[in-house]
Amino acid sequence: MTSRLLFDTNILVDYAVANRPEHDPATALMERVAKSEAAGYVTSGSLKDFYYLCRKPLGEPACRQLIRHFLVLLDVLPVGQRECDDSAYSDEPDFEDGLIRVVAERNDIDFIITRDSGAFAHSSVKSMTARQYLELFPR
Repeated sequence: MTSRLLFDTNILVDYAVANRPEHDPATALMERVAKSEAAGYVTSGSLKDFYYLCRKPLGEPACRQLIRHFLVLLDVLPVGQRECDDSAYSDEPDFEDGLIRVVAERNDIDFIITRDSGAFAHSSVKSMTARQYLELFPR
């Protein structure tokens, strides 16, 4: 069975910025998605946040090209009124993390891939780093 992975913004940034400490695991995991060894998902909010964080350090053309790459590689999951309501009225301390949690739970995601696993401690969807996923599911 192919794992369904929802990528948090910080993993997208790790993948895009070569000098980040978790760049190699993020790249290896994206390569698995590219080879259909895992199914990758993202929210439009994570793509927006990625653009905001990476536009200046990477430059507009490179940042936009990376977003196009993500749009080919990853399926974008919907975030609408229900997801926003559920996050806003939850006891989540962080609205954005709440959105990721709600989207993951609603879309039968197997793992949230993030560097901030603690943010999803109360989720029914297990969260882990890219490195942890690669160690748990070696080739």
